[in-house]
Formats: sequence, structure tokens, C-alpha cells
Amino acid sequence: MKRFLFCLIVIFITSVFFISCEKKPLTLDDQTSMKTLLKASDSELTDLVIKEATEKAKIPADNITVEYILRDKENQAIVVKSKIKDK
Repeated sequence: MKRFLFCLIVIFITSVFFISCEKKPLTLDDQTSMKTLLKASDSELTDLVIKEATEKAKIPADNITVEYILRDKENQAIVVKSKIKDK
């Protein structure tokens, strides 16, 4: 019985560890913390901004360019400047 309980505990701990270490997709809603967004790479943030603009504003991805990304870790803020090309 002790061996069975030990196995269950080990399985539970390893599954929780792997689930918590799994990389979750970035979003601009409450699911992604600001610390995670601050640690994200420029390419990840660029992809996120383009994805959100295409989904929510129905802008084609070819018409969106990200000019720069500024991060302020002290105030936990991110600024992304993007441009929408004219047709």
C-alpha cells in the first residue's frame, strides 16, 4: 500500500511539474501576465501583435509592420509601435 501511494504521489508531482513548465501561448488578455510579456522575445511580441490585429481588426497580416518595441521592466509596461500600410 505504501508503494502504491508513493507511486501516485510521484506521478502527481511529475505531471504538475511538466504542466507548469509547459510554454503557454501569449495573449493580450488576462491569461498572460505582464512579466511573461516582458520576458518574451521581440519576434514573439511581433507575432502576437500581428495575430491580434488580424483576428480582432480584420487587417491582413501583410499590411501590418511593427516598427519598434519598448519595454520598461520597472513600471511593467510595453509599448509597441506598428504601422498599417495603405492599400
